[in-house]
Amino acid sequence: MGDGVAEIATTIPELTGPELTGNSASYEPPVTADPEQARFKLFVAISDFLSNLAASQPLIIVLNDLQWADESSPLLLEFLTHKLATSPIMVIGSYRDAEVGGRHLLARTLGGLIREEVFQRVNMMGLAREEVGEFITAKSGVAAPDAAVDALHRRTEGNPLFVGEVVGSVSVLQMVTNRAWLDNIPEAIREVIIRRVSRLSEPCDQVVRNASVIGRDFDLPLLESLCSDLSEQEFLDSFDEAVAAQVIQSSPTMARQFKFGNALIQQTVYEEFSPMGKMRMHATIADALEQRYETGVDGHAAELAHHFAEAGTSDGKEKAISYSLIAGEYALSTFAYEQALNNFTRVLTFKNGRSVDDQTAQALFGLGRAQVTLLPRDELGEAHHNLLKAFDYYVETKNTPQIVAIGEFPIIALNEYSIPTGSLAARALELVSPDSPEAARLHGLYGRTQGMEYANNKTAQESFDKALAIAKREGDLKLELTTLLNATQVDSWHHDFQLALERSQQAVEIAVSISDPRSEAAARYFLSIATRTLEDMVGYKTQAAKLLEPAGKLQDRYWLAPAYSTAAMSYYFDGDMESAMKYNNLGLAQMPMDPRVLLHRLFIEAVSGNQEETEFYLDRMEHIVANAPVSANTANASLALAAGVASSIFGSIERPAPAEGAVTAVLSSEIATPFFALWAKIGASLFAVTNNDTAAAQEHYQALKPMAGYLVVAVSVDRILGLLAKTLGDIDQAISHFEDASEFLRPGDIRPEIAWNCYDLAGTLLLRNTSGDRQHASEPLDETVKLADEMEIGILKQKAVSLQDRLGTRQTRSLDNPVGLTQREIEVLQLISSGRTDREIGEELFISVKTVGNHVSNILNKTDSTNRTEAATFAARNGIVAEDSTG
Repeated sequence: MGDGVAEIATTIPELTGPELTGNSASYEPPVTADPEQARFKLFVAISDFLSNLAASQPLIIVLNDLQWADESSPLLLEFLTHKLATSPIMVIGSYRDAEVGGRHLLARTLGGLIREEVFQRVNMMGLAREEVGEFITAKSGVAAPDAAVDALHRRTEGNPLFVGEVVGSVSVLQMVTNRAWLDNIPEAIREVIIRRVSRLSEPCDQVVRNASVIGRDFDLPLLESLCSDLSEQEFLDSFDEAVAAQVIQSSPTMARQFKFGNALIQQTVYEEFSPMGKMRMHATIADALEQRYETGVDGHAAELAHHFAEAGTSDGKEKAISYSLIAGEYALSTFAYEQALNNFTRVLTFKNGRSVDDQTAQALFGLGRAQVTLLPRDELGEAHHNLLKAFDYYVETKNTPQIVAIGEFPIIALNEYSIPTGSLAARALELVSPDSPEAARLHGLYGRTQGMEYANNKTAQESFDKALAIAKREGDLKLELTTLLNATQVDSWHHDFQLALERSQQAVEIAVSISDPRSEAAARYFLSIATRTLEDMVGYKTQAAKLLEPAGKLQDRYWLAPAYSTAAMSYYFDGDMESAMKYNNLGLAQMPMDPRVLLHRLFIEAVSGNQEETEFYLDRMEHIVANAPVSANTANASLALAAGVASSIFGSIERPAPAEGAVTAVLSSEIATPFFALWAKIGASLFAVTNNDTAAAQEHYQALKPMAGYLVVAVSVDRILGLLAKTLGDIDQAISHFEDASEFLRPGDIRPEIAWNCYDLAGTLLLRNTSGDRQHASEPLDETVKLADEMEIGILKQKAVSLQDRLGTRQTRSLDNPVGLTQREIEVLQLISSGRTDREIGEELFISVKTVGNHVSNILNKTDSTNRTEAATFAARNGIVAEDSTG
């Protein structure tokens, strides 16, 4: 500190103690009559001290919460700035800009510093939505549902303090099981907000409090009408003060529209109101809004319903019910299903304890429609229950239009949960004229029920014919579209894929022409099934891409889940497992227990050789089956097929009993559709091959022969026939089936199935071992190794290399890669050698951290290394180093 120690001691009294001076002497504070001169000397002393300190090593000084600094500190900061140009010193200052107005001491300092070349200002923004999700996972150890992440980001505007406090206030179980925790305001956040608002003037506080009753978003004229005891100038000055303090922000898109800085501020201020004060304000707001929206109320009905409900008067409750029904229907029409659910639930809450009337029935019907899009698959019985209650009321009151509307509503066929989805259509048909448009609408759904739930294709097609005839007679495109959608699914489930293809193409054209995204999503999904089964991969990939658009518009999890999963399989067929898993994850985020999405994921994991992950997803599928009736349903059929695929790849799985039970449940059912029966037969066939069960193999071989030339989910029936023939000892026939499979698979370039088929063909040729067989086996084996390398399917490559060793055609490994690392493994090893972490490697190669970990594990095994250092040593010894590595 040199000669300046005495000046510095005036602010740091500890410097005067003997433990620092080294003797009993003490530094006497300098005596001066001029305070400004004393402060100047102090600034010089501190500046010199920091410069001296920085002479030995660079120095960083962090000054936090500068908004609370006293008058002298910002002046010292300005003084120090002149030293920064000549000394290796960096000063980092942080402050909350919401607390620094134009007259604040710090604001004047910043105005002076901006002229300095060494000064740089950085505005820290809130966390992005994705970063909020990462923050939650890092802090709690679990990934919150996407909807919860979205809501938390909206409520906090990404403020890290607020996000952290909210996440820290709930348990891991609460985080993943419900969203109630999002409505809580932790005490620490409440204190921060109250302290911030308490600095506002009294008129400004009144303006902010009134605004909080309106809601997070509000318009200026309405707020001004609530502040009638303030003059116009007082109101405007107070409002400007709230904006300057960033308690309130202007809307970036609409004039005279404003909102609170975040939802937590609005909620905290609102909760400071007395109960009676809130009710009076809500009543005033409701009356004002009702006058304003006397015409064109639909888009504002939710706002009106909220304020009338909170007003608490009997008249207000009746108006809240009326406006909630309007708001619920409007929300359904705009795909805002959660808002619809909230509005219809409000009606039923007010109606609780009363007998069912028109308003209650309307709310039940609306709630059921909203629940179909929002509830998990295994909870849809609640939606059916609400629809049934409304239906019974309309039957009692002979309200035919509503009877038909509920009867034709396309609730998902869920016979695995004993939900009789077709019963409403059957009952409704008894109540309408048999040749009427109403009957046609009901026949479409009735036909679907007969074909899907009772495997009665004849009755189903009769109903479809009746419905289509009436639709064409009436020129009713919407009716024709609905009937085609019901029919095309039944066609597929009864293996008339060509008819399904034609009908789904017609449905797509009509849906697009009348701008019906829900019907378009359904039509494209069924069209993707038909094109995939017929091995038209160009058509399948086209529909997989186009399906995402209408599903995205709907934001309906029932269509988002299969849309993402269908896209995942299009990447799977290309051999892009990374993208396949990414899109499948999006599907699982929508419906984590959907058998369709889980089946696709299991294909991706099993065919990639990931046994641990395969077992994990089998666990999920077994859980669904355990809670479903023993029948030919989606759950049992999916598990039967998935477990069979897993057993054929890994040789055995830990849980054959549930899987074999699922096979039996489907094949023993009298109402199994051919579609699900085929899944179960393929699963059973693969179990027979794994267990070398010739009797079962013979039975399934005969059953599958008529389905030659089809692709079932991602398996070629011809390849399965080849495996069965091989198990039966008919080697020539097996080779013929594998060659047929190759002929069908190659035009669509279905890479994973081509790779496994090449391996099966080569192995069977070696088994036959007649003249030329060993030579003929070499080419498919080489292709297997090449494809397995490109798709990073380690288990398949190991199997193929083992056959190459038997054949004696295995290529000699190069000196710089003596253990046969794949190209991607070499890239990972190079980055390991340069000291990168798994996360850094993932970012560099655009792959997940989990995939990097799998590569690292393979590298350690292949190089016989116990850690990354030994692997790096191996790389250096064999010349496997990154281009920018210096060794």
